[in-house]
Amino acid sequence: MQAPAKRVSVVHAEKTAIVSFAQRDGNEPRNSWLDSMFIVVANVVGVGVLGLAHAFAMLGWLWGILALAITLGGSLYSGLLMTRMKGRVPTALVYADLGHAAYGNLGHAFITLFGYTYMTGICLSYQLTASLFLKELTNGVCFVSCATMVAAFVLPLAQYRNFTEMTSMAVVGAVSIVVPVLLIIVEVAWHGRFQAVETEWVPSTTDFQAATVACMDVIFAMAGHVFFVEIMSEMTDPSSFRHSLYCATSFLSWVYFTIAIVGYYCVGTSVLNPITQNLASVLVRRWCSAFVLSHIIVAYVMAVMVLARNMESVLCLAPHEDSAHATLSQRLSWLALTSSIVCLGFLVSNVLPFVNDLLGFVGAMSGVTTTFVFPFLLAPVLLYDELSKRHRIALYAVALGSSAIAVLGVVCAVQRMSNSYETRRPFSC
Repeated sequence: MQAPAKRVSVVHAEKTAIVSFAQRDGNEPRNSWLDSMFIVVANVVGVGVLGLAHAFAMLGWLWGILALAITLGGSLYSGLLMTRMKGRVPTALVYADLGHAAYGNLGHAFITLFGYTYMTGICLSYQLTASLFLKELTNGVCFVSCATMVAAFVLPLAQYRNFTEMTSMAVVGAVSIVVPVLLIIVEVAWHGRFQAVETEWVPSTTDFQAATVACMDVIFAMAGHVFFVEIMSEMTDPSSFRHSLYCATSFLSWVYFTIAIVGYYCVGTSVLNPITQNLASVLVRRWCSAFVLSHIIVAYVMAVMVLARNMESVLCLAPHEDSAHATLSQRLSWLALTSSIVCLGFLVSNVLPFVNDLLGFVGAMSGVTTTFVFPFLLAPVLLYDELSKRHRIALYAVALGSSAIAVLGVVCAVQRMSNSYETRRPFSC
């Protein structure tokens, strides 16, 4: 009887002289494109969607619509490029493997650095935002207590070891974001009927720093490409991932534009981030908090799983096993890794208790690079014979422009974070 295959990345395979390194967790991959669509939605849609109306208030109608449309279109095209590159490098199991195939060890190192930064950053932001929404749901329980409850709830769920085991959870995560969006739209639209609000096509009072951070919030709302290669690696037919992207992007476009336009139109320049703070009904606000919390928990668990799996391949230098085939020692090491990630999230969430600027920093630092820089640098190399010279030059130009935006975003986000830090003491309620 043939032993179950194990998941081994390209670089680890080279180190251990394994010839056939395109192996996966446990049995053969069995996710369909529909399963992957729910996983993409659960990963990509997060608390960022609740900040889009605020981003529109900072950018105005013109720049807000342009920023969101360009981000959605660019994110879709970037994902399609990654799907084609995965077809060219079928042995790639993680994002960094594409970098290794294109630029060798240097490409692998850069993508690993920014990929880990992104995954760590979103784990921290998920811990923070989940704690804040739990505080809202529990009518003002101490933030430290809420953060403790979130960590205690996430850790057992984080013992899942691949996306295939989490498809049902992904469906719950995807659906749980639809309900609060609908509640928010109805609530703000109803109250917007009875009060005049001010909106602008081009903002007159927003400074450059605030506008830049708002752009980073929009970009962060479409980040998540760092997971795409791993999602495709667990699919029966990775090439069908393009169907997942088309459906997921269509859904995201409807959700994002609806909540951004309705929220800004009905609330105006006073719209907050997250928009749930503008809801007049306490009951509606708590229901929204409950569903958003459910969605964030699912996304948090998936992010912890991916980060722990990548850390395991580096620290343990051993093939990854799925839950069904893991030994006791492997389960204990996995528990140690996931506990470390969740504990780090707990500590940082109590030191940096402000959502908007942290999301802007993560979006600028790694969201831009993993979504709009690396795919556009890798494609001209891995898809060289499929792309014209002009096409390759255009991709390099997009990567260069995105890099400049990322640097600018990081500078502005750090400045705003330093200002926000003075407004609240660490480990306070």
